[in-house]
This record gives sequence, C-alpha cells and structure tokens, in this order.
Amino acid sequence: MNGSTPTKESTPRLAADRPGVRLRFTGTCDLDEFRARCREHDFWYHSYYFDNGFAQRGDYDIGRDVADYGFPRDMTGMSVLDVGTGSGWFATYFEQLGADVTTVDARGYCDFDIFGRDRYPDVASEKPSPDRVLPDGRPVYYSSVSKGFWIMKDLLGLEAEYVNARVYEIRPELFGGRKFDLVFMGSVLMHLRDPIGALMAAHSVCRRLLIATTYMSDLFGRPEPLMQMHERAGGCFNWWVPNRPCLVQWLQAAGFERFDIERTVRLTTDEPYTDASGNSSGVDQVQQLVHAYV
Repeated sequence: MNGSTPTKESTPRLAADRPGVRLRFTGTCDLDEFRARCREHDFWYHSYYFDNGFAQRGDYDIGRDVADYGFPRDMTGMSVLDVGTGSGWFATYFEQLGADVTTVDARGYCDFDIFGRDRYPDVASEKPSPDRVLPDGRPVYYSSVSKGFWIMKDLLGLEAEYVNARVYEIRPELFGGRKFDLVFMGSVLMHLRDPIGALMAAHSVCRRLLIATTYMSDLFGRPEPLMQMHERAGGCFNWWVPNRPCLVQWLQAAGFERFDIERTVRLTTDEPYTDASGNSSGVDQVQQLVHAYV
C-alpha cells in the first residue's frame, strides 16, 4: 500500500494555478510518457493534479473541494470501498492517506440503469472481450470513465483492487466476506433506478461509515417524503431528486438509523469533455452530503 500523503499546493502546475489538494506523484515516468498514457483515454471524469506539476484535466476538479467531504485526515489501517470509482481520483486519495482500497465500477452501459430498458443486456453485446485480464484470471471491463483509473493505477503503482459489479450486486460475498470501515458513494445515487436498493447493498458491507452525495430539493416545501423523477430519467440515467424527508426515509429503509445530512459539497468543473456537437458533460454542482453510521 502506498502511504504517501497528498499535499496542499506547493509547486507550479502545468495548467493554471488553482487551490486545493494535489496528489503525490509516485510513478517513475517523465512528462512525455505521462501525457502519452493519459491520451489513451478521451473522457476523464476527474482531474488529476500532482505535486510534481503533472496534470490531467477532466470534468471535475475534486481536489479543490475535497476537504468539504469530511474524510478522515489519516486513513492508516482503514478499509475503504469506493463505489463507482470512475477515473479513480478518490481511490488514489484514499490510498495515499493510508487506506486499503477496493473499488467497484460497472462493465459499461450494459450495467447502467438506462431509461426504457427492461433488462441488463449481456456484456458481450457491448464488448466482445474484456479490456484486460487480471493475473488471477478475472476479466475486467472498463466503464465509460474507469479506464482512467487503470491508467493512473499503472502510472502511480497503486495497489487498489478493482471489482466489476452493479451496485445492487454489492454484498460481503463479493469481497470474500469482507466489510469496510468506510463505504463511499460519490455522485452515484442519482444515477440509479433504485436508490434504496443501492443503499441496502452499501449497508450490507459497511462496518462503520457511509459517505455519499446526491441531489436534494425542498420540492416546494412539502413536509411529506417526496422524490421527483426527471422526465425520461434526464434523457438516460439521471433518475431521482428526493426532498429531505425522503432522503431520511431512503437511509432508514436501508438500515441506517444514525446519519447527518445537513451539509453540502461542491463539484467544480475544470475542463469538461465536449463532444463533436458541442455538448458538455460537466456542470458546477452542489450536492447533499450524507454521513450515515452503522
């Protein structure tokens, strides 16, 4: 495990200066090799800024606002499950704080909760073969963003484990009977048809603390538990916005009785991916922060 601690900004970076946390660059490559490896992937959900000035910009500069999540400053000896790791910034951060990290991500759009589908198609319909095969023989498939995790894992020498699974499949048996001190679900719940089922799955592997973020609205000040569905799931897989009483019910239904939902976190855009039609994948956001305890 790499226990090198992320540092505050202290050196010029290769893009514009910005506040926040820099990750430690623990690799051995030079800048040209770093840039060449990063160019292997065109959609970086997370921006990476390193203490040596290397940078790979993406949709969201998590390091700018990460202090607001309330993560422990020292994770030495902690086990962490990063659900929906995406480009892997949080997994890298947790490992550099000393944690033993396991990540989970989908195999591709075949595993997403897509509006209008009555089943999950076979992965072979999207990808005829795995993107890589692990030394123990397990196949690995990249989601639309998780190739970035693997590039950084290779470049930095990360030890974080990776498991392909839908969030609803998470259970102790998936990890050899393990539970985790911290389960993290950043910007995941809004993309799920069944957020309560996802929270139930998280509860089943959570030993101490769940940290999650999601959208929340007062829904015109109504006191009863309500959630609003985006029309046609926002065009694909942006499903639900609960009000505060509804978010409480989500957590209680999943088995969490103690929680704090009073704080928010920002997602600050950096260099969002833009397609050929000019559509951008990133927008500045404020999400509700959930700390739930087992």
